[in-house]
Amino acid sequence: MAEKILGGVQTKKPSLEVFDETITSLNRTRDEINLLKQTVDIGWLRINATPLIKELQNTVNDWINCYTSFLLQNTVAEIKNIESFIGDVADGIKVLP
Repeated sequence: MAEKILGGVQTKKPSLEVFDETITSLNRTRDEINLLKQTVDIGWLRINATPLIKELQNTVNDWINCYTSFLLQNTVAEIKNIESFIGDVADGIKVLP
């Protein structure tokens, strides 16, 4: 019965608190990146940091999406499995003599 409900679901995963802490930390990092200066003058040299900042933002956003999509996909799989199990149980109850 447990195999039916947990089929295709990651059962060994960190707690939601760990996910929340990680996603919150990534959001803070993204906010810090947004505060960086686009151009920096070092002596007579002007450095355009825009491409680096954009790439850092993309990387952080990719990791945020990775964590949140894992949670979403895993939860959807659990719900689908439970719905299927409930349907099987309902059909089984109808067959009882």
